Amino acid sequence: MDILIYSKFNSPRLAFVCYQVFDIWLGLKHSITAHSEVYQRYEGIKLNYSEENILIAELFLPASTLLKATSIENTRRTILKYNKIPALFKTEIPHSALPFDLFATIFFHLSRYEEYLSFQADQHERFTYKESWAYQNDCLHIPIVDQLVLVLKQLIIEKYPHAVFPERAFLFKPTYDIDMAWAYKYKGIVRTLGGLLKDTFQGNSEKLQEKWQVLVHNKSDPYYTFDLFSQLDQQHNMAPIYFFLLGDYSKYDKNINIHQKDFRYLVQHIANTHSIGIHPSYRSNTSGKRLKKEIERLKNITKQTISKSRQHFLKLHLPTTYRNLLKYNITEDYSMGYAGQIGFRAGTSLPFYWYDLQSETTTKLLIHPFQIMDVTLKDYLHLTPEQAKNTISEMIKTIRSVNGTFCSLWHNSSFSTIGGWEDWKEVYIHLLEEASRSNN
Repeated sequence: MDILIYSKFNSPRLAFVCYQVFDIWLGLKHSITAHSEVYQRYEGIKLNYSEENILIAELFLPASTLLKATSIENTRRTILKYNKIPALFKTEIPHSALPFDLFATIFFHLSRYEEYLSFQADQHERFTYKESWAYQNDCLHIPIVDQLVLVLKQLIIEKYPHAVFPERAFLFKPTYDIDMAWAYKYKGIVRTLGGLLKDTFQGNSEKLQEKWQVLVHNKSDPYYTFDLFSQLDQQHNMAPIYFFLLGDYSKYDKNINIHQKDFRYLVQHIANTHSIGIHPSYRSNTSGKRLKKEIERLKNITKQTISKSRQHFLKLHLPTTYRNLLKYNITEDYSMGYAGQIGFRAGTSLPFYWYDLQSETTTKLLIHPFQIMDVTLKDYLHLTPEQAKNTISEMIKTIRSVNGTFCSLWHNSSFSTIGGWEDWKEVYIHLLEEASRSNN
């Protein structure tokens, strides 16, 4: 079905929102006209997005100034609640269906407008959840954009009962980051001896004993949990995505050497049966040359085209990071989430196309937000395994209520018996059971 939108302007920002909301999410092919007579004569589904109503009993949504602007300004944003949904850009236009600019609110979240403004970065130069409007207004846990799209859908149905929308169901999208495939094995003589000496001087006798058992007596390495992954995949009928770190060794990039034959075999084996992506290294975020090299490495190992990515340490700096990904033919990214807090960084659980706010352009980079990461639950929020299970259940319930997409981020190291992860395997199994049950 089609929908005609009347607007006195047709800016790149408005075109982006309309394409994402109507064409992608609601399944209505949209067109925009600035001619009121064309709008008035149109007999199909139509919507007036302007500063004044034109027809009696029309579907009229008020327009503010954000989508017609061509600059990035740090203006004051006042929150209001509409049916308990936090919204922005309040308007007081008579006869409008809503007391705020719905399209501008959606654009603010999806464009990550606030991340182009000045902010206090953390030690890794990241935009943190504490800087976000959603966290500061206690609504980071709410999929605001998804809820507003459902509000819009209901307004259209009330005005046009014959409108037909494609059904959308809850989806579960599990992902794994492989920062280090083995905890002790295949690290080379220098790194292995250095680790043993460090443990000796620090008196880590239990860790020394475990390393000895793994390195000498062929005990299973605690980070090598891929057989368990395979078992869980089959049991819950999952299709996870694996992201591999292939950067050169550095302070924050401590993966196995890319020339190690067992590591290469592992990557090849997983790539033959699962979707994979590059996990760009910490240092690649400021170096296009490093990013290109790491993507080429994964291509050479797997003999596949690489189109997916997730930033190591979730280092995401707009617009540079995403422009670099596009430059090297990455078309899907899974970095949209916070390390320090769970929730909806872009206000949505659904995939959406990245809008380059500096160049005012809709791009071909598809963003897949994630909502929960293992390290967030344990190390940032300091939750017990039982508390983590409850938090996961609530998040899945929230996403299911909007027929959204639940994307989880887990590490192979989180299934180990070291680093305080002993009881966390059960947390992930709980996540799988909850997500699979919600998917029925």
